[in-house]
Amino acid sequence: MITGIDTLLTDVKTNVDAINNLPTEAEKPVIDKMRRQDHALWVQLYGAADRATLHDLAEQLKTDLLSQSAIHDLEIKAQAEPMISIEIDEETLQSYGLTLDSIASIINAESAASITTSLYNDDKTVRLKVSEQAYEIQDFNAIPVITTSDGSQITLGDIALVRDDFADDTFVLSRYNQANASAIEIVMDENGDIVNLVEQAKQVVERWQNSNILPAGVHIATWNDKSSMITERLALLVKNALSGIALVFIILALFLNLQVAFWVAAGLPFVFFGTLFFMTKQFTGLTINEMTTFGFIMALGIVVDDAVVIGESVYSTRKNKGDSIENTILGTMKVATPTVFGVLTTVVAFLALSNVEGRMGEVYAQFGTVVTIALLLSLVESKLILPSHLAHINTHKPRSKNWFSRLQYAADAGLQWFSRVIYQQVIAWALRFRYAVVMVFVAVFLLVAGMPLTGSVRIAFFPDIPGDSVNADMTMQNDASFGQTHKNLLALEAAAKQVDAQLLAQYRQTTHDNNDNNDQHESEIVSLQVIASSSASGKVQVELSSDSVYSLKAFSQQWGLAVGQMEGVKKLKILSKRDMMDNFKVELKALDNTTVSAAGNQLLANLQTIVGVSGIDHNLDLGEPQYRFELTEQGRALGFDTGMLSAQVLQSFGGGIVQRFQRGKDEIKVRVRYPESARQTLADIQRANVRTAAGIVVPLSHVAKVSSDYQPSEISRIDNQRAVYISAVLDKDIIASNELVSQMQQTLVPQLLAQYPGLTLEFAGEAEQQAETTSSMETMFVLALIAIYALLAIPLKSYGQPLIIMVAIPFGIVGAILGHWWNDLTISILSLNGILALSGVVVNDSLLLVSRFNELINDEGMSVHDAIVEACTGRLRAVLLTSVTTFAGLAPLLGETSLQAQFLIPAAAALGYGILFATVITLVLTPSLILIQCEFNAFIAKILSWFRVNKQQTPA
Repeated sequence: MITGIDTLLTDVKTNVDAINNLPTEAEKPVIDKMRRQDHALWVQLYGAADRATLHDLAEQLKTDLLSQSAIHDLEIKAQAEPMISIEIDEETLQSYGLTLDSIASIINAESAASITTSLYNDDKTVRLKVSEQAYEIQDFNAIPVITTSDGSQITLGDIALVRDDFADDTFVLSRYNQANASAIEIVMDENGDIVNLVEQAKQVVERWQNSNILPAGVHIATWNDKSSMITERLALLVKNALSGIALVFIILALFLNLQVAFWVAAGLPFVFFGTLFFMTKQFTGLTINEMTTFGFIMALGIVVDDAVVIGESVYSTRKNKGDSIENTILGTMKVATPTVFGVLTTVVAFLALSNVEGRMGEVYAQFGTVVTIALLLSLVESKLILPSHLAHINTHKPRSKNWFSRLQYAADAGLQWFSRVIYQQVIAWALRFRYAVVMVFVAVFLLVAGMPLTGSVRIAFFPDIPGDSVNADMTMQNDASFGQTHKNLLALEAAAKQVDAQLLAQYRQTTHDNNDNNDQHESEIVSLQVIASSSASGKVQVELSSDSVYSLKAFSQQWGLAVGQMEGVKKLKILSKRDMMDNFKVELKALDNTTVSAAGNQLLANLQTIVGVSGIDHNLDLGEPQYRFELTEQGRALGFDTGMLSAQVLQSFGGGIVQRFQRGKDEIKVRVRYPESARQTLADIQRANVRTAAGIVVPLSHVAKVSSDYQPSEISRIDNQRAVYISAVLDKDIIASNELVSQMQQTLVPQLLAQYPGLTLEFAGEAEQQAETTSSMETMFVLALIAIYALLAIPLKSYGQPLIIMVAIPFGIVGAILGHWWNDLTISILSLNGILALSGVVVNDSLLLVSRFNELINDEGMSVHDAIVEACTGRLRAVLLTSVTTFAGLAPLLGETSLQAQFLIPAAAALGYGILFATVITLVLTPSLILIQCEFNAFIAKILSWFRVNKQQTPA
């Protein structure tokens, strides 16, 4: 199937291939579509070895790794390219009457690739081959350059320095745990199995460790294993599943029956294994990843709800009317309609979540899909499978005198006492003062809803999720040297070790652990990697032990303080959190560069004064320093043109590529140029010579004027306008992205737009994602509410009662906000997902209560007041059990301190606390609203009746 990206790729290739005026030295453009790749594992070769040894070992290891079935792509980071460098100074060239061009021609003439043909006759075929390709230093040294009059030869090795070395990427730096290293990053595509991939990679590493491949002093290690994120999340799922099931089982066993508790809990494996089945390629094609495991964990507290209601109804019916199959069916049918539609309202909420637009919406769609599948399967299990198991339980066993039976009796008696003594009085009071009750709850809603506005509960689009390592990304000023870059990277490396020692010393001082013989906490740093693949940037990454005595955040803060302001650094971003998107980013556009640069510099200056802002990055630099050559009149008089001048300057200082050949797995480039000592400074350029077409040597300074200026390192254009970007890292404990954007929109942005006509300013990063995702989520929320209303109206056969039930939704949000306040959490997109899901869950208990009220009114002819009291007390146990079991299923997660749990806790808090608070609404506010609605209906009926009577009495 041809996709949009495939069509675009074909169009771009066609247009690029049509370009026929590219420089002759340019290599053929390579065009390909971007494929999503995620980091899986680092494999490090490190130790006391030179670059060439590590390079050869890395290439060998690369071959072994790629031979594994699950490993398809990897990259050797900061790897220098092998090269044959032939260096000869100008004095030597002149003494022999040679030029760099003539040396290049001689090499090409004497070192030629294989040329083959064949000689045929009637009897046989003979292959003819001419090949004198030089491969090693000695081969190039032996190339004859000049033959003297006496027949002796002057070889290339006699007049030039031939080095079998690496390309001029001396800026390349690769270190691991303070030793020279070669780093291999294994990546995974979107269809890969990261657990299998990492397992195969580690098997290769183990094989290397147990063989004699590695020379003495060289070691191999793996680190930053991303498969552990999945395995730990699965372990968290299993742990919370077992804890949640245990809590649900205990609660049901206490208030119902051991057998009921067992069969309700036993339905969870069916639901989860069934969900896994429908995640296969034949159905949804989902994988086990962060978001799908998140969905399983969230489903733990939800999918048992309808099973609990069915179990409670069957248990009560069989206990009151006898243990028969008919009563099992009766108990199931009593609550079948409200539980079916209750599940459907929850499904609608999660389907809405699955259709949120934007990058974040695509991610959370997987979460919503998993929960939706689990809910539908729970519907099947609770309506068809669970009743068949409950048909065989005995609710009339003689009361045992063991401790658990006594505990069950006490729990049942306590619940009955609460219902009879406490709750009935609360209901009576609430019905009597129903309007006051409504006003109290409205006041609570307004007070709590205002907490985010007053700062009592912080709001951020995406919270700071702790990462599994600390990363220091450094970018140098454009005129900085690779030496300064390396110096700063090594300073970062040393500072990391220093901070580690300081934090450990503080820990020992705090815990009085001064036993020098105990090396358990000698260092918490297990991996320390330094990578520089360019002359102006680099990265230092630190991985701490899993049981580190100090946190990643503490380390990153101290690390930033320890390094301070380093010379030549444009940007230093030290993060201990997941860097999923720019915390803050703004794009400025204008038709001319002057306008956009001036506005950008003004905004940059303002941003630098704001507390909580760090790691500022931008493209406002002057650019890279350069020397510009311009032909003089004398140069033109000597026959030089721009092309001739540039070719000689390029070959002398950059080194012309004479030839390329394959040696093993490497493509080797052969360069001819001046020695390194003669191509470093402006003085070297001024002393250089060039040759006229007639071969006359003249100083470069005579034919060209040299001036210095800056060349833009990048030219950014968006919508045919010059563009500037500024991004920054925010400390969200001080200022969140939405707060900073709001602050700028009120003050700085209007000022810039007025000062610079034609300027366009747009916020990107989190602000852009927030606008896109929040807008879509609001739309989905409204659609979900409409669908929930429709689903409630069907079983209730009423247009008014669904509104009463849906009152629980905003009050569920109140509970979610209070839960964030209680747990000191920031309301974020993660919380909003829980709140959106909450909208479908909180109506279930109210639906149970209102359905029972309708039955009592319509089938048993009770008065409104008595029907409300009976419905509330009769459904009290079911409502409490569903709410408590839902919260119990999520409670283990809320208490988690592990790294993996931090990603899940906001949504769990929103759902868990929202349901608890909504339970109070169901049991207190909903009855009051039912009575108010009945009074309103009666009032409307009286008015309509009065109009009908008057109409009949009016004479015609």
